[in-house]
Amino acid sequence: MGIRLIALDMDGTVLLDDHLTVTPAVQLAMQKAVKRGVLVVPATGRVAAMLPRVFLEMEGIRYVINSNGASVWDRVENRVIYTNPMPAEVVQRILKILEPYGLLTQIYCGGKIYAEKRSLKRVNDLPFTAAFIENIRKTQIELESFQALLQGHPEGVEKLNLAHVEPELRKKLWRQFEEIPEISVVSSAGSNIELNCAGASKGDALCHLCESLGIVPGEVMAIGDSGNDVEMLQYADYSVAMDNGTAEAKAAAKYCTASNAEDGVARAIERFVQL
Repeated sequence: MGIRLIALDMDGTVLLDDHLTVTPAVQLAMQKAVKRGVLVVPATGRVAAMLPRVFLEMEGIRYVINSNGASVWDRVENRVIYTNPMPAEVVQRILKILEPYGLLTQIYCGGKIYAEKRSLKRVNDLPFTAAFIENIRKTQIELESFQALLQGHPEGVEKLNLAHVEPELRKKLWRQFEEIPEISVVSSAGSNIELNCAGASKGDALCHLCESLGIVPGEVMAIGDSGNDVEMLQYADYSVAMDNGTAEAKAAAKYCTASNAEDGVARAIERFVQL
């Protein structure tokens, strides 16, 4: 049984630490896999609007798992084929908790990022390169308030992201959020908090996508580096953690590869896929 689908985390896995580019070896390995008929599926905490150029320009990238599995986008048909949103009422409760802190809070909805103008000054506090911060500025939509957005989407939103939280406050908020049964709490970076509907995960979205395509876990490879990759790694029979990954990701994976700076994704693809 050969590999028919490769699910790839973005930040810290495929992408270098600039969060924008990949090594030539990784790009070549992905292109070779696509030419062999393997489905290469980006699986990211990002929204569709922030898909890196390398994937937007690569032929054969049809499906994208977005917002930690809250939606799956079919790029060929230009439509969402699976969604697991966080109800607007739950988001309102979370925003109430966050009111005293003035954090950069982003709502992911409909493939786009929204932020309130009053919190945008915090963008410069993000621990990213100037180029990636500029990319965030270009892709997020400024609102006076989230209220109109939530009223227009009573079915819910994909994700709520706290982009950068100081360590002690992060611990406090994490504990509070874990007590809300309707949501899941994960992180893809050392200082952020990502909130989704309970049950939404990259693994859940990957399972739904594979079932719709007639693909079983024994035909799937997943590669990731962080806590928001765990369910995806648990789903795939060929699960690979990055050397630069968290202990949580490594515990969930059956195999380990080199770091994102050392062509880890390329090495994993070359090891398990007949190129």
